[in-house]
Amino acid sequence: MKKRSLFLSILGAGLVSLLISQSASAGFIQGTRVRTEHPSPFHVSVSPDGGTLFLANQSGHSVTFVDTRTRKVTGEVPVQVQPEATVCTQDGRTLYVCNAESDTVSVVDVGNKAVIKTIKVGDWPCSIKLSNDGMKAYVCCSGSMWNSVDIIDTAMNNKIGEIRTSDYGPRDIAISPDGKTAAVVLDTTGKINRCVDFIDLATGRVTETRVIPGSANFRGVEYTPDGQYVLFTMEQPKNWLPVCEAENAQIFSNNVAMVETKKGGKVAQFPLDELNNYDGNPYGIAICPEGKYVYIGVRGMHRVTILDLAKMTDIIQSSSQCELDAMKDDLTIMVDYLVTRVNVGLGPSSVALSPDGKICYAANYFSNNVSVIRTPLE
Repeated sequence: MKKRSLFLSILGAGLVSLLISQSASAGFIQGTRVRTEHPSPFHVSVSPDGGTLFLANQSGHSVTFVDTRTRKVTGEVPVQVQPEATVCTQDGRTLYVCNAESDTVSVVDVGNKAVIKTIKVGDWPCSIKLSNDGMKAYVCCSGSMWNSVDIIDTAMNNKIGEIRTSDYGPRDIAISPDGKTAAVVLDTTGKINRCVDFIDLATGRVTETRVIPGSANFRGVEYTPDGQYVLFTMEQPKNWLPVCEAENAQIFSNNVAMVETKKGGKVAQFPLDELNNYDGNPYGIAICPEGKYVYIGVRGMHRVTILDLAKMTDIIQSSSQCELDAMKDDLTIMVDYLVTRVNVGLGPSSVALSPDGKICYAANYFSNNVSVIRTPLE
């Protein structure tokens, strides 16, 4: 794929001059990066009106606010130790922040940029999502010997209960489009076949557990807009070493799993690697509102990989489970659903889309900034 490049010099606090690269066929353009000057932005989320970015600074123990229109930092709020995820209420007034090492959730008044309450939760909270009506927040507590998703009442800002998952290490949670079901990926330490739980949110019970054969290092999870699939990033160990040794040695292929949400549905592990071009350490994932593109932050290769969801859907619908099982090791097939790869800053550990899907933001963990990618939907 041919790429054009040009230099754009931009003046103003908080912005840095960068190379702009455009994909001629796909229309993805990497724009300016917002420099935050705060260490290790691990997670990025967007306010419901699309006007503000919230960056959880893992090493800085703070949340940075960025105006998406001016692309300037507008404030910073100290929280507790090692914030790893944020979510904003629909009215834009309240931000919830998971502080992994402190085992707490900070409640931040967005207008005043101040913590108004701190809620104690389980071990190592690393992900938080709101129910569709906004009345509850679900917090994944992923400690190595922990298996709960804690529930917070957003009116009272108190923990009111928990959901027990089928195994340890709930890493991320996604809420179905109809608001009735949650998918929780379990990154259970030491297991070579990790799994995803489907949970009835009305009862808090696990209704099905789907095992992903030969899997490890689950990270982000999202539902497709039609609710028929969940997608999540993962890696596949390539030998029979104990999984802890394989993880330390980084002996993996890189995949995105696509799982039918109907009971007993198909499971596909789509390779993100091509021969001699590997998407090492896939992390965050986002799906545009129209269900056209999948965006994956590839932390090890410093880029965002964009996939064609319709083509992936065609493959899973037209293939048997045996064919899908064989596909996970075929590094020649990614050309069938790869749209493009966009180079960003160092270590993008999280991606988020503007509400209209026209802008993709990537939080660059090692560069201490955010890349802004304009999409073909713009």
